[in-house]
Amino acid sequence: MDFGALRTLVRDLNFTVHGVPITVSRPTLDEVPVATRGIWVLPQTDGMPGGNDFQRHEPVRVMAISRDAISSVPRGTVILAPERAGTFERQWRVEGVDRIEADHVRVVLVPDFELET
Repeated sequence: MDFGALRTLVRDLNFTVHGVPITVSRPTLDEVPVATRGIWVLPQTDGMPGGNDFQRHEPVRVMAISRDAISSVPRGTVILAPERAGTFERQWRVEGVDRIEADHVRVVLVPDFELET
């Protein structure tokens, strides 16, 4: 049996229910911003075990974006997104890619204070 249509339905439903509206602006000037939805993945703390006092303990913000909506999300891409549904949009900058899956990409975001007005 082919479950491709069912997987697509579940993915689309997941982004509709759990996602927040986002606008993706890639760094090239000829690109048009793309309005889509993104899902915030639970924040992870970045640090190595072993008791080193110089570990990074701040949360890393990761967002999943459907690859149907956007084919690539290079470093430097600006994303307008609320932290939670119903809150004000903030500007975030893509620091890198956390993981690429068949149907979505997970990007690491940092607040983009330079661009906020």
